[in-house]
Amino acid sequence: MKSETRRTVRNLFASIIKNDAAIDGAKTAPWWIALILFFVGSFLPIIPIMVNASKTYGASFASGTIYGYDQALTSCGLKLKADSYELKVTNHELIAYKDGKELTQTWVDDADLQPIAVYNNDYEGKTNRALNVFYSDRPKTGNAKSINDLIKSIESVKYCVNTHAIYNPETDGDVATYVPSYLLLFKTGSYSKIYQPKSATAAATSYTGMDWKHTKDMDLLETVTTVANVAANPLDANYVAGVFANWKTIFNVAFQTQKTYNFWFTSGLYYGIYLVLGVFMGLMMFLLTRGKNNPNRGLTFFITCKIDAWITFTPALLGMILGFIWNAAAGLGFIVLIGLRTMWLSMRQLSPTQQ
Repeated sequence: MKSETRRTVRNLFASIIKNDAAIDGAKTAPWWIALILFFVGSFLPIIPIMVNASKTYGASFASGTIYGYDQALTSCGLKLKADSYELKVTNHELIAYKDGKELTQTWVDDADLQPIAVYNNDYEGKTNRALNVFYSDRPKTGNAKSINDLIKSIESVKYCVNTHAIYNPETDGDVATYVPSYLLLFKTGSYSKIYQPKSATAAATSYTGMDWKHTKDMDLLETVTTVANVAANPLDANYVAGVFANWKTIFNVAFQTQKTYNFWFTSGLYYGIYLVLGVFMGLMMFLLTRGKNNPNRGLTFFITCKIDAWITFTPALLGMILGFIWNAAAGLGFIVLIGLRTMWLSMRQLSPTQQ
């Protein structure tokens, strides 16, 4: 092994903890080694971000406290079938039928503000609306009435506590109100929100961007209400669990498009930020050595960028580990660590006082 090669290898390992080795490696080793270190070091911290994004599922919102959401979904699904509704996914769109006729322009005169199925929770002689199921063929966005407008309208309708009657301020006066949980099924996607009982506080909300692009053509109601080897009975816990599992599968598939987009967009965004950050740290190191009495003022911007590339690996590795341990720090950890090491190197090895 040539002496230059031995020196480069020695500096590679030593630069993990020694700034002098990083500076020497940046000055003497081939430029392409710094380039590799730069790209690898910028990539390591985004690994936990990518892992976290890949573990996101459309049914995550329904995995905590759901306040009877599973029972309500089961009962509403059976009610829709009994009322001769059909919800068919065809060519990646959800089309609703009533008595064999397609429901079209349900947004005219806000007809889609009327739920197609409801579930009331009866307890101790008191009845509260637990779930409203809506269907709409509105466009998701646009100048016309959109799904976003419909969501705002749905959430603005309040009910009187201990009843399933809509609150009327003129006749009901100062009474306690609540907002029921709801499931909105629309032509190009779905959206749901679970509210705490007798409250206007949301407990969980489904992700936006859920669509039918990865869903095979099917009869949605038949799919979710069919549980193998279990008779359809909303009072049977096994049947309710099976139906809820079917709905979770639908939610997961519906989120696949947005999940893929989030994965690549978030990963690419952070990777770009880290690459730019590496150049910025090199620039900062360059500016800090411009002092008239600084013996390192002869370092070029190219060299300082290479030095920063050589010191990137340790903050990147620590940032990756921190990201796995503490998800909230997955994006910020590397930024803080590379900043600290850059300042440490600049104030010690490149400082005129230390020189």
